[in-house]
Amino acid sequence: MEGTGGMSENSSSLQRKLTTAAYLLTAGLLVEGITLYWAHPTSFLLFILLGGILVGAGILTYLVALVTA
Repeated sequence: MEGTGGMSENSSSLQRKLTTAAYLLTAGLLVEGITLYWAHPTSFLLFILLGGILVGAGILTYLVALVTA
């Protein structure tokens, strides 16, 4: 039964990375959704900068988690 602990650790690490990616994507989509209803020039900047960065970070985290798994 050698090596069974490694599989559990890899699964736990992958799950933690995927959860982080999901939180980043959800936060980014929430920011983008909120700024769609806000009629102010600053809302565009928040949509692109904050929402875009969060969504991009979530996608990158997801891809890195899949590649390193």
